[in-house]
Order: sequence, then C-alpha cells, then structure tokens
Amino acid sequence: MKRPTAIPLLCALLLALPAGASQTSFNNSLGQISVGWQDSEGKPQQLTYRLEQGKLPPLIAYRPARMQEEVLQVLLREVRQNYPEVQFTLARPSLELHLKSRNQDKAREAMAFLQSKRSKEEQAWLTKHYFQYFNTPDGQLAVKQDHVRIALESRSGLAPLADQLKQQGSTETEARQKTVAHMLTFIQSIPYQQLDSLNGRQGKGFLPPRQVLEQNRGDCDSKVTLMAAMLAQLFPELKQAMVFVPGHALLAVDLPAKPGDVTLNWQGQNYLLLEPTGPATLPAGQIASTSKTLVDSKQLSVQPVQEKG
Repeated sequence: MKRPTAIPLLCALLLALPAGASQTSFNNSLGQISVGWQDSEGKPQQLTYRLEQGKLPPLIAYRPARMQEEVLQVLLREVRQNYPEVQFTLARPSLELHLKSRNQDKAREAMAFLQSKRSKEEQAWLTKHYFQYFNTPDGQLAVKQDHVRIALESRSGLAPLADQLKQQGSTETEARQKTVAHMLTFIQSIPYQQLDSLNGRQGKGFLPPRQVLEQNRGDCDSKVTLMAAMLAQLFPELKQAMVFVPGHALLAVDLPAKPGDVTLNWQGQNYLLLEPTGPATLPAGQIASTSKTLVDSKQLSVQPVQEKG
C-alpha cells in the first residue's frame, strides 16, 4: 500500500515588515497569566486572566508514517476477523503488507476488503487527531491542522481573556471594530516563533490557542486560530474566514473597509483582511506586501469559520 502523499502545511515568517508590536511583560504563574504590551498608538496595556478548562484534547504532530501504521493496524484487526484463513504480516520499516493463503479467492477478497476500508480509516484517523485533507493554493493535496474546528472548540476556554479584550462602541459594528483593533495588537505582540519541529514532538508548525497563550509564542496559523476563536466567542454572528496563501495564513472578517484597506471578495461578499502574525503592528485592513501580492494573484485557499453541516 502506498504511503499518503499529503504533506503538512508550514508557516513562514514574513520579511520586510514595519516596526514590531511590543510586549513589555509576561508571567504565567500556576495558570494565572499577566501580560503587558503597547498598542498601536504606543499606549501601555496590561491584563491578568486565568483560562477556563478547555475541551480540546492534546494535539499530535502529523507524521505520515505514524498515520499509515496506526491505520494499517486497525485494518489488520478487521481483516483477520473477517478472513481468518488469510495470514497477513506487516513488514517494517517499509510498512508493506504481505499475505499468505491457500485459498487465492479469499486472499483476493481480503485485499479488496483492505483497499475498500483504507480511505475511511484514514479519514477517521485525521478527524480523531484534528487534521484534514486540504488543497493548497498551488493545487497540491496536503494535510494540515483542522484550524477551524480547533478554533471553534477552543472558544469557551478563552472566554476570560476574550471578555477583557472586548471593547465598547456606540453600535455593534463599532464595538466589533474596536475589539478587532485592540485584539490585533495583543496577538501581534505575542513573540513570533516558527514552530517547525524536526522530530515532530512539539507539534509541527502549529500550537493551539491555549498553548500560544500559556507558552507566549506562536506563528501565523497558530495566531490566526487564536484570534478566530476569541472573535467567535465574543461575536458568534460575525462572519470570519481563514485565508491560506503559500507559506502563510491570514484572517478575514466581515467588517466595513476604509479607503486603502485590503479586502477579499469571497463568495460574493467583501471581507476585511487582518495580519495577526506580527511582529508588525498592522491595523485591520493592512497586510504585509508579500501577503497582498499573493492575495491579489489569487494564490489562496479560504475556509469559513463556521460549524460544519
């Protein structure tokens, strides 16, 4: 059986960005987190919070060999129950299946059974571990974290922080705009760290929202997922979409654009683009030039932040 050709989505640091957001202090003492930072106007900000118990289980790194072996083990248990007259062995490290049987018809049936079940078991494995198949902007089939699902399942645990970041306005739209602006500077000030791990043990290219806050580090898709989760917690009706361009991730929100703002028209609706990654303190509607080039050339994939089904 052939190894899946899917590859993990990686995240690259943007170059040639403006001056960075400034985090002035950070302390995590037994789960109570205190953070200080400067907002886009240079004003000092400070907050202290304790996250709620989250629902998200520990996430693993995607390794094709691990998925292949665990899927094959499930399939072997099933095929041995259904075809006891066929003997299967799993060779390592190649993970090739070998079979022996005096009944060639049963052997062919058993192999057909395995082939028919494999796609279903692979999908079940991906779902269990919060991954999904994904078509990259350049048309390749990849495996990436299920960022949307992770964001939505992280909402309630982030409520104490999201509530403190929420801003008031004379209208709901103004409250959303002020909250997005305030939240952006907070997330942009979290130290950027490219999360690729050679051994995969630290979560290749991604940290879920809770770990971004507790470890005080994150890269593009980690920070996009964090912001999407908090906005979904505060404004469930606000339409959002995650935008993936080669090597990078952005967030798009259904908010009014000002002249000069960068927007994305997707499925007949305009979205304001956000660059949560940092360290640049880019306001809503302003993104890095490298991001804009990729968006303008339509080298992107879009995923709405909404419940499936």
